[in-house]
Amino acid sequence: MKTRIITGVIFGIVLIGSILLSEYSYAALLLFLVVQGQRELNALASAPGISLQPARGFSFAISLFVFLLFIGIPLLDGSYGVKSAHLLLALACFSLLFSAALAVELFRARPNPLGNLAYLFVGPLYLALPMGCLLVVSIGESGGYEPWNVLFFFFFMWASDTVAYFSGRFFGKRKLFERLSPKKTIEGFIGGTIASALVGIAAHAVLGTYTLPVWLLVGVLMAFAGTAGDLVESMFKRQAGIKDSGTLLPGHGGILDRFDSTFFAAPVYWAGLTIAEWL
Repeated sequence: MKTRIITGVIFGIVLIGSILLSEYSYAALLLFLVVQGQRELNALASAPGISLQPARGFSFAISLFVFLLFIGIPLLDGSYGVKSAHLLLALACFSLLFSAALAVELFRARPNPLGNLAYLFVGPLYLALPMGCLLVVSIGESGGYEPWNVLFFFFFMWASDTVAYFSGRFFGKRKLFERLSPKKTIEGFIGGTIASALVGIAAHAVLGTYTLPVWLLVGVLMAFAGTAGDLVESMFKRQAGIKDSGTLLPGHGGILDRFDSTFFAAPVYWAGLTIAEWL
């Protein structure tokens, strides 16, 4: 627990500092999470319980391509409006990249080529797309960088995870999803959801961009999405037969272990705020 706390504090300082420093350090942080997450995902896919042999170079290339689209298309357009020509260009480049992966798979002659090719879509959807959503969330309506939008995303996640852990430890009796995570309890999940909703009240008071009911709903959805993300990564690790996805963060494991909730919740956060803007 001591190691876990020290690592969490240090990494939390790095994360918050990167977000507050500038949009460039923030984008670099997200890029690091995509790259390191892909490395751990590749190792997990090759574990005995899964036994895929994907073309690792293409797994990195496609994930990076998808993430960089969230930077490149706005730069091409000069704003965060997206032109159809840019989307078509991105689609064409993606098709060429995947076609190259198909051709390479012909010559690799590895077992389960269909599984290897299907895996190439996991990184972009599971890692790159969520980090791209977090990048878009950091841009305000005026086009300027809004770090507090991102900070509150992590406040939602940290409050939900922390309170869920202690609520489950002291009050937990009924298992939430014993097949994948024996330690998670319904009581812990309820505690985490309440904590996340309370952060919604704080977001309304500090940011003031949306109504209180919107922020409360976002808080509840974040708790649900974060819990689902945790369970999904547990499912991956159980099939692979491993305890942690990596060793980068002592006491926590790897990036996938620490950010499993984040990868799942980021698109939900983006969707919630985007729909609230439309309404």
